[in-house]
Amino acid sequence: MAESAAHKPTVHVDAGAEGRVMVADSLSFYEHEAWINDVAVGASFAGAPTAAMAMRQGVKAWIAHEAGPGKDEAGVSGLPFADRYSVPAAAIATMEARLGDGRTLLAGHVIRANKAAEALGVCAGQTGDQAARLMLKAPPGQLRDFPGLVDETIHEMAATPGGKIYACWSFSRVTRAHPDDVFCVASHGAKTMAFYALPIRPKGLICNDGGRGLDDSGVEGLVEMACHGLAAVAVSSASARIGDALSTYHDGIVSTANEPARAKGVTIGMQAAEAARLMLG
Repeated sequence: MAESAAHKPTVHVDAGAEGRVMVADSLSFYEHEAWINDVAVGASFAGAPTAAMAMRQGVKAWIAHEAGPGKDEAGVSGLPFADRYSVPAAAIATMEARLGDGRTLLAGHVIRANKAAEALGVCAGQTGDQAARLMLKAPPGQLRDFPGLVDETIHEMAATPGGKIYACWSFSRVTRAHPDDVFCVASHGAKTMAFYALPIRPKGLICNDGGRGLDDSGVEGLVEMACHGLAAVAVSSASARIGDALSTYHDGIVSTANEPARAKGVTIGMQAAEAARLMLG
């Protein structure tokens, strides 16, 4: 899906030859052009799959959201991943920034930094703004590819005469409407999830709550889905690995559900697979 102008990264700091600090509501918004001399701030979870979206396009450093960090610390798995390529990276504390709202990462505080970021002076307790400015000292990045890192397959988990249940990495990879089907996705449930999901118009969806985040932002996309009559559920980040759609389906425990989902019988504490079957109808 092509990004609208409203979803393109914006300049926070222009430091001339040292590069820029760019801010966006999602690291996915860095996917479509090169950012070789830029520090990317994006309000996605700081996992390896989301980090790869920005690092493919050459960002020289990045900052994202801790998102829990949840089961197996999946919400910050991108930090050691970035270290493998000497790319500085940091995560902002879960409850100090809003998922899907990039500018809030600048005021929130760093909870973790990788070794490459620490070498530039980044440390826990700094604001995202302070950390990003230090990251401007990183050398320019380079375009990369990470074959096999992200499971881009759309997995069919169940099929009935009334529709199917799928598990996939992101709605950004789904290319047509699926009004009869339920999707389990690897992403958080913030407003950017709804941006990608609404054109697909699934019968139901299950995502990760990303540790909820500041202002319950990790699930506010469920409200947007409800406004369009679409059932949507989030599983707790502690129960399922964010960034792993199959874990969403197999491991997820429902932590919140919107009104259309509750009307179908979904309840808090329910297994994700059962919730998916109820939404399928």
